Amino acid sequence: MNNDLFLIAINLTHRCNLACAHCYMDAQTRLVGGSGELTTAEVKGLLDQVAERSNETMVVLTGGEPLVRKDLETLVEHGSRLGLALVIGTNGVLLTEQRVRSLKAAGTLGVGISLDSLDPESHDAFRGCPGSWEKTLAGMEQCRRHELPFQVHFSITERNAHEVPSMIAFAKASGAHVLNIFFLVCTGRGESMSDITPARYEQVLTQLIEAQHDTEDLIIRARCAPHYKRIAYERDPESPLTRAQGYEGGGCLAGIHYCRITPEGAVTACPYIPDEEGSIRNRGFWDIWDNAPTFEQLRNPQLEGKCGACEYRKLCGGCRARPLAMGGTLMDSDPWCSHTPASPEVIEPLVESLNGDVTWSPEAGQRLARVPGFLRKMVRKRAEAHVRELGDKEVTPAHLATLASRRFGDRFPGTGPGGAPLERNGNSASALAWTQEAQGYLEQLPAFLQQGIRQVAEEVAREEGRFEVNMKLIRRLEEDASPERGLEWEPGAEAHLRALLADRPPQVLMFVQPSMEAAAEREARRRHATTVSREDVERVVKTDMAGVEWEPEALARVESAPDFIRGGIKKAAEFNARREGIEVIRSADLTRFRNRAMLRAVRRMKGFGMAELTFDAYGIARERVPRLKQNSQAEQRFAEIREYVESRRSPDGSGLGLLNRELLERMKAELKGER
Repeated sequence: MNNDLFLIAINLTHRCNLACAHCYMDAQTRLVGGSGELTTAEVKGLLDQVAERSNETMVVLTGGEPLVRKDLETLVEHGSRLGLALVIGTNGVLLTEQRVRSLKAAGTLGVGISLDSLDPESHDAFRGCPGSWEKTLAGMEQCRRHELPFQVHFSITERNAHEVPSMIAFAKASGAHVLNIFFLVCTGRGESMSDITPARYEQVLTQLIEAQHDTEDLIIRARCAPHYKRIAYERDPESPLTRAQGYEGGGCLAGIHYCRITPEGAVTACPYIPDEEGSIRNRGFWDIWDNAPTFEQLRNPQLEGKCGACEYRKLCGGCRARPLAMGGTLMDSDPWCSHTPASPEVIEPLVESLNGDVTWSPEAGQRLARVPGFLRKMVRKRAEAHVRELGDKEVTPAHLATLASRRFGDRFPGTGPGGAPLERNGNSASALAWTQEAQGYLEQLPAFLQQGIRQVAEEVAREEGRFEVNMKLIRRLEEDASPERGLEWEPGAEAHLRALLADRPPQVLMFVQPSMEAAAEREARRRHATTVSREDVERVVKTDMAGVEWEPEALARVESAPDFIRGGIKKAAEFNARREGIEVIRSADLTRFRNRAMLRAVRRMKGFGMAELTFDAYGIARERVPRLKQNSQAEQRFAEIREYVESRRSPDGSGLGLLNRELLERMKAELKGER
C-alpha cells in the first residue's frame, strides 16, 4: 500500500490567546504552558527529515496558537528553503498587517483561519474572548489586502450547524480560497460538548456536497468526516470526490497519509487519536512513520461491526477516532454513521490514471516540461489520445510536432505570418503594465509561447477594465484552461462551437475554447441534461459566457456607464451573481454590488490614513502601491474618472450626481470610523 505522507500537522505550542470550548488540546492561556515544547532547532530538524524523503508534503504549523511563537517566521523560512509547502493554522486574532507581511515574506503559502459563527457574540462566547470575532475578520482582511491566500475553518456543533449555508456565502464573499468544515470528535476541552446528532451530521454533509456541486469559485471540504465520500458516491458514482488521488484520497488519512506532532515531539495518527507512537526526540521521524503499530492498523484495517460489513468500507471506512473516544476500540463501528450496509459487494474508490498505457520518450518528456503548467495537462491528454489513435505506445517529439502543426499551422502562438517572431511587446502603444512577478513568469515560458500568452492575458485584462496583468489573473487563466469535458456533446453542438471559434487566433483558442465548453456544460446541467446541445452553446454566446441573464433595467444602467468602466462593471456584476447563485441580475443587485465595491474602496482609503472623500486617495495609493507607480494606464484611467465625476457633480458639490445620499453618508462615516 502507498503510504506517502501528504500532510503533517505540527502543534508548535500549547499556549493560546483564546480559550475555545472545542479545543482538542485543552490549550492553556498565553501565560501558562510552553514547558518542554520543541525548540526552534528541533522543529527545523524535523522539517529537514521530512524534506529528505519528500518535498511534496504540506506542513501545517498550528497550536494552540502558533502566532504566539516568536520563531514562527524562522521556521516557515527554513521549511520553504527545503521546498516544503508551509501553511499556518490560526484563530486569526493576531494577524496584524505587520505579521501578515512577515509571514508572506518568510514563504507562507497560506493561512487557515478559524471562524465559528457569523454572529459576533456567538463566536466570541465559543472562543472565550470578547472582541475576537472582529479581530479575526480584520485578520482575514489583512490577508486579502496583502494577497496571502487564506481558508476559513468552521467547526460544526449543534449551536451553529444552521449557519452552514450562510458560512458558504461568507467564505465566497470574503475572498477565501477554501472553506473547511470540521466535524468535532469530543476530546480535550471538547469532551464536555454535545456533538451533533448522526442525522444532523448526514444532513450537513449532504448540504456541503450539493453546495460544492453548485460552486465553482470556492472549494468546500468536509474534515474528519469520511462519510462525505459515501454520500458523494450515493449522489453521483462518477463524482470526482470519490477519486482516491492525492490529498483527497478515499476515507480518513490518519496514519496513512497524515500525522501530527505534539508540542513535545510525540507522533500521533491524528489529534483525536491520543496514542503516541514515539517521539522525534529519541527516534527518527520516518522510522516512526514507517513502523508505528497504530499506523499499521490504520493502513491495513480489520474493521469490525457495521463498518466491517459495509460496502463503503474502502471508500469511507468511518472515523476511527470516534469509537475510541466513546470507549471502544480503534476498529469498532463509527457510532456517528447512520448508513445501513445494503450490499456484499465492496465499492472500490475510483483511481484516475495519468498515463494509462502510453509512455513518453525522454525527448518528448523534456518538451512537455517546458510547456506552462496550465497548458501541460491539455498537451499531455491530446498527445496521448493522438498516439492511441495511431496504435502507438510512446509519445515522441514527432507526435508533438504533428499536433502542433495540425493545431496552429505556421501560426504558432507568438509568431507572425510564416512563423516570423513578433516583437516582444507587440504594439507598445496598447500594451498593459505587467507586475514584476507576472513578467518573470512570462519570461520563463518557452519563447514560442510568450507573445501568445501576453496577448491573451492583456485581452482579458482590458475586457475586465484592469490596469495591469498580475499573477492573480494568470492563475485564473490557468484554472480556466482545463480542457476536460464532463458531459457528452451532440454533433450539432460540436459543429456550432467550431463555427463560432473559426476566426479566433490560435493563442486565444487555448483559453477561450475550454471556457466556452465549461460554460456550455454548466448550461446543460442547469436544465438537468446529460448531453450538451446546440441550444446550450447558443445560450453561452447570448449571455457572453456568463451563465447569468440581465433584467432590461439593470442592463440599461450598465450600458449608460462611461466606456472606460462599462466592461469592468458588467464583468464584476456577472462574477458576483455567479458567486451568489443569482440567475438574473436585477437593478437592486447592481446597486448592492456597487455599494459593496464602494465601501471596499473606502476601507482601502481608510487604510491609507484618509478621513475625507477626496481625489487625493489616488496620489497616496500611487506612492504606496507598487503596481500604480509609473503606470500610464492607471494614470489615464484616473484622469477619465476624475473628469467624469467633476462634470456630473451636483450643485452643492456633494457628488450626488453619481451616488445617492445614503451611500455617500455611509462612505463618509466609514472613513471617520463612525461605523
